[in-house]
Parts: sequence; C-alpha cells; structure tokens
Amino acid sequence: LTMTANGTHNVHLERLSITDHNQNQIPYDVETENIHFDEDEIIPGIKFVNYRDESQIDSVTKLVGRDLSEPYSVFTYRYFLHRFPQLCIFAVPDDKDESNNDGSQDGGNNNEPIGCVVCKIDPEDHESSDPNQPPRLCGYIGMLAVDTSYRRSGIGSALVKRVVKRMKAMGCSSIILEAEVTNKAAMKLYEERLGFMREEFLVRYYLNNNDAYRLRLWLYE
Repeated sequence: LTMTANGTHNVHLERLSITDHNQNQIPYDVETENIHFDEDEIIPGIKFVNYRDESQIDSVTKLVGRDLSEPYSVFTYRYFLHRFPQLCIFAVPDDKDESNNDGSQDGGNNNEPIGCVVCKIDPEDHESSDPNQPPRLCGYIGMLAVDTSYRRSGIGSALVKRVVKRMKAMGCSSIILEAEVTNKAAMKLYEERLGFMREEFLVRYYLNNNDAYRLRLWLYE
C-alpha cells in the first residue's frame, strides 16, 4: 500500500489465478485501487503490516492457536499464506506512534504482532446461461486473532475491514466465514459491527462438537 496526497491509499495487488471445481485455472487481474480508510480502521499506536514470507508463519500460528476450537496443521497455514499472502495482515504495536497506519510496511517492524487476519478467495458455483462467464469470487476469512491484552480496542474490526476492502478490490462479490455459536464476542463483532448475516447453522461443526453459524457479507458497489 502507498499513501497518496489526498489521504487515500493505493492498494497494489498482483495478478493471481485460482482453481475452479473442475481444476481449471481462472486468471484475474487486480488493478490498483484507491481505498480510503475510515477513522475506525486507524488505531493509535498500532501499525498494520503486510505478511512478508514464511519466516512469519510462527507469528500467525502463535496468535491463532491460542483461540482455536480445533488445531490447524502447518500445512493449513501454508495453504492460505502461500496462495494469498496479500490477504494476511498483522497488527503490530508502533512504539513511535506515527500516523502511518496504512499497511504499507512489509513486515519490517521489530515488534511482535498482536493481531492478524488470514484469508483466501475461491470461485463459487452459480447458474449462468453463458458458459464462458467466469464464476463469482467469494472471499473467506479463515483466521482472525487478537492478543487478549489488546482486545476491545477495535483492532479486530480494523483488520477485518482492511482485508474486506482488499478482497473486494480483487473481485469478490461476498465474503463468508464460520463462527462458533458459543463465541458471543465473535458473533457480535461480525453481525453488529461488520454487517455479516447468518446463512447456515452447522451442527457439531467443530471437533469439540460445538455448533457454528456460517456468516456471509455481501459486497455491493
């Protein structure tokens, strides 16, 4: 990300491809988008840092592993991070408290991350009279974690809002996730603060036999 003179931020995302359910590669281009961050996406004392390389996987696993309903293998983390590195964003304490919270840093801050979000993009099956029409793209929030000592400060909401804007810029028409029914804080965040809607009730979805809701956020122009 680079900051422009008018206060908006240019998001630079590379050409990618994803695989549909028939194992066909679907390329798509991402143009540079001007994205404006709202006030609640800028947290004093926090910088939002892009994932850089595999040396940072331990930071992701430590944050996410504390709150998981079921354990992820390292291969799950690599699947997300290798395919969509630009959809992993860290929240990192900024000791200098500079007002450069635009995510333009590339993992160069020495402080340990205290929050992260990890996502991917998949094609969705949909009926169309035109067989040549590309499938709709759906974003998926696979992991969101904030250290307990930094919660209730808006960091989780800011991480999600930032990655949602990236996925929208990459062509997604909606974003889905699963949340544990008993996780009242997560349900409140996604439904009340971020506008997700309940789409499906998933019985005994997790290894601990807890139920889940599948939530969806529709992205409109």
